[in-house]
Amino acid sequence: MDDLSLIDQLHVAERPPSSETTRSARRRLLAEATGPRPRGRRVAPLPRSRRMTALVAAATACVLAGVSWTAYRWETRPLYHPEPLADQNGPASTFLLSAADAKTQHASDGRLWYVHRVVGESVVASSPFHPGAHYTVQLTRDSYSLGAKSAKEFGTLPRTDQTTTGTSWDGDDVDVRPVTPADEKAWDADLRPDAQDLHLPGPDEERGPFKQEGAELDFDTRDERRLPANPSRLRAWILNYATKFDHTPLRDPDLYLFTAAPILLVDRVVTDRVRIATYRMLAGLRDVRTINGTDAAGNPGRGVAMRQTTRDYGTIEWQLLIDPATGRLTASQGIIVTPGAKNAGLRPGTRQFFEIVKTAEWTNAPRDSLLPKSITDPNWQPPMN
Repeated sequence: MDDLSLIDQLHVAERPPSSETTRSARRRLLAEATGPRPRGRRVAPLPRSRRMTALVAAATACVLAGVSWTAYRWETRPLYHPEPLADQNGPASTFLLSAADAKTQHASDGRLWYVHRVVGESVVASSPFHPGAHYTVQLTRDSYSLGAKSAKEFGTLPRTDQTTTGTSWDGDDVDVRPVTPADEKAWDADLRPDAQDLHLPGPDEERGPFKQEGAELDFDTRDERRLPANPSRLRAWILNYATKFDHTPLRDPDLYLFTAAPILLVDRVVTDRVRIATYRMLAGLRDVRTINGTDAAGNPGRGVAMRQTTRDYGTIEWQLLIDPATGRLTASQGIIVTPGAKNAGLRPGTRQFFEIVKTAEWTNAPRDSLLPKSITDPNWQPPMN
């Protein structure tokens, strides 16, 4: 049933006036029409054509309002609904389900969610001393975040005097490291310039796809609390959030989920039950394969991967390295398979974007013991060089 029919059924018709009420109204109307009029006042009857126009306009406005509401409801309806996940019998599915089971065995809780990551990016740097000389380097920086389930639990930050659910901050230094022995030789010949000498601001924290479709999962803490811990419902929730702004179905929802949903494994303050559901949801994606990889620090690991091809960046293989014993995400990275127009200077096999997850855990430690002095001390000043 459409909305207009529903409203019509809910509308209760008014009772008709009694015969005595009708006769009284007619007498008053006649007395008003034939009685004396105040001087200077002239009341002209509304022409029939104008009355009809007003009635038609009012009726049209009502119809348009109903149609607009119906159209709004249609345009904002959920595009995705919970449904059974795809076949989960392949090697990648088995690995992810094992990670979910391991996370279940190591599930925990606490007042605060603390994360320490090393984020990085590979770029082609131009020599500041030798025009025309280039070499590829990895830029890395420590990144931290601390969050609570509610503003009441996190409290007020002294330097801002504002109540919040969490905060994040970066390390002071951007480290530079050549990618290959040839790059290291060229960098050494250039007297090992740092990021400032190379005019490089630092690594981009891009870890998902080069966004072709779908919104960022930038929902607030209220939505974090409402995320379903059921894999099918979680899949539908994420996809509906991704399409809530342009309301256009995703061309490749599995790719979007593989590259966007891992934010729930580390960055967001969600329950471990949601993290377990995330692994089970990823286990139902198509075109995911198992890998043996190495993170940016040289640590070997096992994980899963999916490839994305775009005109600008060629083919990137997005990898998730997971500790199978604990179900903890240890690293994520984008490896260039075939470069595109915007990363043509990087060789195949280069780790273009990456992160190493040092810590991602619930803790009951005192909040200020995990925060830097620059945040907790209102009188703090940076050290003099």
